[in-house]
Amino acid sequence: MNMRIFGTPDERMFRSMNFYSDQSGILRRYNREKTNWETHLQNTRNFAVKAIQNKKCKSAAVLGSGWLLDVPVKEFTECFDKVILFDIRHPKSIKKRFQKQPNVVLFECDISEFANNTYHFVKQFKNKKKRPQIDTITAQPELILSTFDFVFSCNILNQLDILLIDYLSDNMKLNENEILSFRKKIQQHHIDLLPRKKTCLVSDYEEILHNEHDEEISRTKTIHCPVVFQKNEKWTWDFDTCMTYHNGKKTFFEVFATEM
Repeated sequence: MNMRIFGTPDERMFRSMNFYSDQSGILRRYNREKTNWETHLQNTRNFAVKAIQNKKCKSAAVLGSGWLLDVPVKEFTECFDKVILFDIRHPKSIKKRFQKQPNVVLFECDISEFANNTYHFVKQFKNKKKRPQIDTITAQPELILSTFDFVFSCNILNQLDILLIDYLSDNMKLNENEILSFRKKIQQHHIDLLPRKKTCLVSDYEEILHNEHDEEISRTKTIHCPVVFQKNEKWTWDFDTCMTYHNGKKTFFEVFATEM
């Protein structure tokens, strides 16, 4: 059986918006920080395994599957008749891994649902040189999640807006209020998509920077919309100790995991 890849992403668009290079960068950072990441990855997997207990076993969706570093794939495939992995692009190694596993389906799409309209917003600005307000950018619905028995939003809530904001900022001047408002809009849209009583959500919610002497120098919120917690756990992710994500600074994230 050959693995079928569903979805029709606009590769040229996503490449120009750095989605593909960002995905590759995650693996490079993981290889540099493997030991430091393991606690975070294991905590994520453990929470997801606990969350699937007593769920109906027909279908599960994993949003932001990526390299599957933080997804308990074995447990999911044993529990559910069908596991659908959603991401902007599935790495070749992941396609090969599930080539002969009939209950795993790969689907490629923009999980934020804002990329296409953001791209065309910038295109319109370049053509007309007159910029409307970015709050006119709307989602382009692709995901219908209510039919799944279980949905796992896997360390993506804070990631959904970053490349979109970067793309806008590279092409036009944005003020802080516009940036914050757009972040909230994208994050809230994702929260609203997640079906209640059958969702597991894991995300960082605060970024902490240390200097080279391991002294804390700043804390910044990364989630800007309310999240309703049912069961939850929290931990610290040692994200970047090589001081490359923020030049000359070590980066840590406070992470929460919750059932919704």
